[in-house]
Amino acid sequence: MSLFLRSSRPLLLGVTLLLSQLAPAQAAEPATVLNLSASAQRELPNDQLNATLYIQERQPQAAQLADKLNRALNRAKGDAAGYPKVTISSGNYNSWPSYDKNGKINGWQGRADIRLHSRDFTAAAELIAQLQKYMLLEGVQFSVADSTRKATEQTLIPEAIALLQHQAAAAGKALGKPQQQVRELTIGESQPNMPPLLMRAKAMTADAVAEVTTPEWQPGKSTIQLNVSGRIELQ
Repeated sequence: MSLFLRSSRPLLLGVTLLLSQLAPAQAAEPATVLNLSASAQRELPNDQLNATLYIQERQPQAAQLADKLNRALNRAKGDAAGYPKVTISSGNYNSWPSYDKNGKINGWQGRADIRLHSRDFTAAAELIAQLQKYMLLEGVQFSVADSTRKATEQTLIPEAIALLQHQAAAAGKALGKPQQQVRELTIGESQPNMPPLLMRAKAMTADAVAEVTTPEWQPGKSTIQLNVSGRIELQ
């Protein structure tokens, strides 16, 4: 009897060890994944001006119309040469026939645009006043220059990410999961559309006015906003 007991102890111990090894480990609590977003913003003075001026004419012949429009554009280019801080570029150029009551062409109409871009508001205002002697001002818009916007966005990135992490920390505290790990992060910018400041002019010709008063601009401000979004894992 004693022999049986002595031989069974190692066997029982081995079975116990084997069963303990086969027992599954306790499953870890699943992580909680949050989709969060945050933004940081700055209000900046507008430092860039964009303006559009145009000439619209009517002539009996298409060639006469083209000559009239081209002369005005060339004159504008020459006037702009005296303002090196203002960039001038060509805009739309269109012509179309006009008809009498019988459906026959009785003349030609056309319109040509130029666009001005500058960060020197004084120079731009003086040039616009000069061009208004023979062109019409369609509108002026003020905005934040690309270089200023990009530099501002760089300063907003850490602020926006810090706000995102603050949200994750608050959620983790409420859920009893203080550990955070960023799985995905998207950084993007958006600049809210600000209502453009448009200044419109009544029709005038070179003979109708000798001088045009230089406008005093009020460029205003724009808000630059940077958005971040990400997937945060809480454990």
